Amino acid sequence: MSIIFDAVYVTALAFGSPYFLSKLIISERYRSGLTQRLGWVGARKREKPCIWIHCASVGEILTIKALVNSIEKEFNRFDIVISTNTNTGLSVAERHFQGKRIFYFPLDLSWVVDSVLNAIYPSYVILIELEIWPNFLMSAAKKQIPVILLNARISEKSLKWYRILSKISKGFFESLSNKENFFCARTRNDATRLMNLDIAETQISITGNMKFDNIVTAISEDTRNRLLSLFNIKQDDKVVVCGSTHEGEEVILLRIFKQINTKLNKLRLVLAPRHIERVNDITKLIESIGLRCIRKTSLDKGNKIDEYKYETVILVDTIGELLNIYSIADCVFVGKSLVPQGGQNIMEPAGLAKPVIVGPHTFNFNEEIQLLKEANAIKVVQDESALLNELVYLLEHPYEAQELGNKAQSVVIKQLGATDRNLKVLKKILLKERTVSV
Repeated sequence: MSIIFDAVYVTALAFGSPYFLSKLIISERYRSGLTQRLGWVGARKREKPCIWIHCASVGEILTIKALVNSIEKEFNRFDIVISTNTNTGLSVAERHFQGKRIFYFPLDLSWVVDSVLNAIYPSYVILIELEIWPNFLMSAAKKQIPVILLNARISEKSLKWYRILSKISKGFFESLSNKENFFCARTRNDATRLMNLDIAETQISITGNMKFDNIVTAISEDTRNRLLSLFNIKQDDKVVVCGSTHEGEEVILLRIFKQINTKLNKLRLVLAPRHIERVNDITKLIESIGLRCIRKTSLDKGNKIDEYKYETVILVDTIGELLNIYSIADCVFVGKSLVPQGGQNIMEPAGLAKPVIVGPHTFNFNEEIQLLKEANAIKVVQDESALLNELVYLLEHPYEAQELGNKAQSVVIKQLGATDRNLKVLKKILLKERTVSV
């Protein structure tokens, strides 16, 4: 029953009210969209039936770009509206889906979600990944609105939590397993876990991960040549790109760079920190170790790397260029993985057939890591010493390094097509064909 979840939410808000009030006062992030989150979204004109697509944040917004375009081409009789949980998600959605109604997802209070569902009046709701909100699902079920989960994923930890919820509220699980709902699971394991929640096998299809469909597998030669010229990289230079590095990793990478420089000639290092507001601190760190530093913005302004280029670290202090920079690498280290922060996007360099090394902490990318490990297409190191040895080996054995990169790219290519498979499922559902198989 909704009252159970309402009571839990209200109790949590009551205990946390001093914290939330302080955040509302000092943080624009918390104030932004508050009225929409409380249910004031304004009624949609009901000139067309509506598909409401909900994405948690930026990653999910980018995932649905091709899908939304395809739905519009195949089913232009539908109005498409998009919701998200975050400020960044909203701004990215507004940029990529101009002219569409974009709004914040409502708080999961029964009267709030009822109000928003009445205002939007969707014919179908599409949730991306694991956006399962109890009151929202129960309200949609009462209003006989089919809910479709795309890119559906569920971990063992989440499965245990949902089993606990099933004991608290029978209504929630009846609404989740509603025969009108459908689940497009990313993997067989996800499908099995969904069935363990008493969702019928006929309501589940394994369609893969749409995020792979956004991975780039080639960068233009013009772009590569421009970067090679800008960075003064010659044909016999060896380039290591360290992408999305986190605090605590740069000092390790710089120590390794100095050590490898004594063993290998013509080594170049490009550092691209995850948060560019740290570049001043990283510049000081580079210089304190006895190396030179030049920022990419400085190169963009026409400054040149002098004759000491093999002692100079190129520090990327721009946003949105890492993918292109990966394309000039002989070897890639993906950061946020030597420190226990969960890793960063390993599939970008993999898609470009680059040999990829990561540290042991990649728990935010378990699925991707597993796919690459099964194909022997990635190097996972445990510490600084192992990273040093792996880098030296790959740089000294370019054929083996390229083989590693080719295997990684093959993994990416094999995963492509989830968007098309999901679209097939949606076509059958939207055409009222309830027997779905892909």
